[in-house]
Amino acid sequence: MAAEPRQERIGATVLSLGATVVAGLEWLDRPQPGEVAESLPGWYVAFNVALHGAILLLLLIALLRLPRIVADRPDLRPLFLGLILVGTLAAAYLVGRDLGVV
Repeated sequence: MAAEPRQERIGATVLSLGATVVAGLEWLDRPQPGEVAESLPGWYVAFNVALHGAILLLLLIALLRLPRIVADRPDLRPLFLGLILVGTLAAAYLVGRDLGVV
């Protein structure tokens, strides 16, 4: 059980950095104003919504578990709070983009 907070910190870091990188790539690949964009197959959009939604949900759970994740290393609390919040915003952007809201 002593390794559990460390494993959760690693998991939160990987999810947050992954969501941030993917959101950055999606932002760079956005169509320019006036450019015609091809529509994607429905299964692909549904898969992306499910995947990005799961990442968003896991990051929100990590945010709720933050006190337990950093209980053994309280000096890391501001770093992980910022990391998880940035990842959550990136994942929310991805879900919004998949749903056509953004």
